[in-house]
Amino acid sequence: MAPGWAERFAPFEGVAYLDAASQGPIPLAASRAGREALALKERPWRISSATYVSAVSEARALAARLLGAREEAVALVTGAGQVVNAVARGLDLGEGDEVVLARHEFPSNVLPWRWLARRGVAIRVVEPDHPAGAVSAERLAEAVGPRTRVVAFAHVSYLHGGRLEPGPVVEAARRFGAITVVDGSQAAGALPFDFGGSGVDVYAASAYKHLLGPYGCGLGLFSAQVLDRLAVGDVNWLAVKGAEDYDHLPAHIELKAGAQRYDAHETAAFFNLLPFVESLRLLLEATPAAVQAHARALGDRLLARLPPGFAAASPLEPAARSHLLCLRAQSSAGTLAAYERLRAAKVWVSLRGDRIRVSPHLYSTDEDADRLLAALS
Repeated sequence: MAPGWAERFAPFEGVAYLDAASQGPIPLAASRAGREALALKERPWRISSATYVSAVSEARALAARLLGAREEAVALVTGAGQVVNAVARGLDLGEGDEVVLARHEFPSNVLPWRWLARRGVAIRVVEPDHPAGAVSAERLAEAVGPRTRVVAFAHVSYLHGGRLEPGPVVEAARRFGAITVVDGSQAAGALPFDFGGSGVDVYAASAYKHLLGPYGCGLGLFSAQVLDRLAVGDVNWLAVKGAEDYDHLPAHIELKAGAQRYDAHETAAFFNLLPFVESLRLLLEATPAAVQAHARALGDRLLARLPPGFAAASPLEPAARSHLLCLRAQSSAGTLAAYERLRAAKVWVSLRGDRIRVSPHLYSTDEDADRLLAALS
């Protein structure tokens, strides 16, 4: 266990919870904030105009600090898919344009791009060059060409847990004037990331995984350059200059600067944002670097003691390894049987394809890992 963090979460009732990649548990402080948000709605006369402003500004500021972004680069959204769709709709793509995707992306970062095929946009899928099923940054960069307008990929894969460092892809995309759209849902909160220094154009992350936030909220990070290129499909009235004065709406609609133009409607959703603020506070206190180191240490413990018949199914090279670790038996049937043994032993992991995906976090312990190993045996 990372020192001192277990008591910041509710008891796990005998479950060895190793599935933050599916649902990260919210910290106790976030639960308290959620109850306070419910109390506000029970007694709505306590809701003031400051409530709407403070919830939004605090969440935006904390997210910016956590991910190395300027506050004006952060949009508060309902999930990663909202961000990807905003970009897919906002670019003027058509016949002759190409979107490059890595194979085995999560549907949120695939389907909005494939939908553009109706306009004649070509979708090019890059096949893996790693035995675990991962596409390397170099392989993806090589696929970028004169017709490429977008390169979309996951920072950390939901399927095999491999990490793809954006640098080579960003460089290749810039050579051809293409933009990079990175799904950070399996990375944000558990992997140090400096959005401002990365060169990435758009970074999307759902909050309910390693960010330990509520379901139904997320973050979108937008570079200043990409904001100049994107049209706005939905107009959030709070993103319009002067719209706070209901009785004297501006004659000419002009959007405020920055990414808040892509905020979710009803941005200050108390039930989500007030708990999310506390989750972000905890992660800033702990640091994503500590989360990463702790999760990898538990992964090392598993790898050193894997019983016969099981092997890693994730990239383990330093440049591609992440906090997620996938395992598999010698057959798909064997992997499924092992997964069912784990559930029976109250060891909570995910089954993704023919892999068992293990995703620890700050609260995870050596004992959790040892229970997993015992169930596999």
